[in-house]
Amino acid sequence: MNKKYKYLIACVCSLTMIGGVFGQANGFGFKTGPSLGFQKWGGTSRQPLTKFSVDIFADSEGSGDTRNTIYGQLGYHTRGSAFRYSRFIDLNGNVSKGGSFSMQFHNIVLELGMKRFIKTPTKLQAFYALGLRGEYTAKTKFEIQESYRDFVRKYNYGISLRLGAESRVSKVVAMGFEFNIAQDISRQIWVPAGTKWYDYYTGSYTIGAEQSIRNFSLELSVYFRFLQIIVYEE
Repeated sequence: MNKKYKYLIACVCSLTMIGGVFGQANGFGFKTGPSLGFQKWGGTSRQPLTKFSVDIFADSEGSGDTRNTIYGQLGYHTRGSAFRYSRFIDLNGNVSKGGSFSMQFHNIVLELGMKRFIKTPTKLQAFYALGLRGEYTAKTKFEIQESYRDFVRKYNYGISLRLGAESRVSKVVAMGFEFNIAQDISRQIWVPAGTKWYDYYTGSYTIGAEQSIRNFSLELSVYFRFLQIIVYEE
C-alpha cells in the first residue's frame, strides 16, 4: 500500500479513537480560515504565502466555567512562502509587470493537544491551547527553484499555540474563532552543505551552501462545534 494512504488511515484511526475515549460529553466540528506561511532562505525571510486551511476536530467537553479539554484534529494546510517582484523596465526598455512566485507544500496535518477554557463575565468563553503536530506532505507546487523538490522531507512535526473564544448558540452548538501560531521543529527542506548544483547559464557545476528550511504559519479560523450530550440512567 502507498505510504501516503497508510499515513491517512493512521490519522483517521487516531482521531476516531480519541473521540471514542472522551468523557460524558464530546464535541465534534470543523474549522476553516485564511493562513500566512513563512520561510527563511539563506537567513532571509521571504514574503508570506496566503492560503486557506480546513480541519475537522473532536474534543472532550469538561464541566464548569474553567476546564481542561483534550482535543485532536485532522486537516489540510498549505505551508510555504512567496517571492514577489515589482514592475520594472529592463535596459532595452521592455516593461515587465509585477508578479509573484511561490513554493507550496500541501500538508495533511494531525494534531493532539490540551485546551484550557478561562472563566469570563460574559457568555463568550476564552481559551488557550498547546498542541503537537505531525504532518505529511501530500504534494508540492514549486513555481521557482524546481531543483529543490529532491530535498523535500515529507514527514514533519511541530508545535501549535492557539488562542480563541467561543459562545454557545444553542444547547448543542457552539461557534468560535481561533488564532493559531504554528512553528515546525523539523525541516521541510534540508540541503547539505557542499551539494553540487548545475548552472544552466554557465554550463558548469557550483557548490552550494546548506539550506535548512522550516515552516512557520499564522492561521485564523472560524469553527462550529457540535456537542454530543450523553445522559446515563441508573
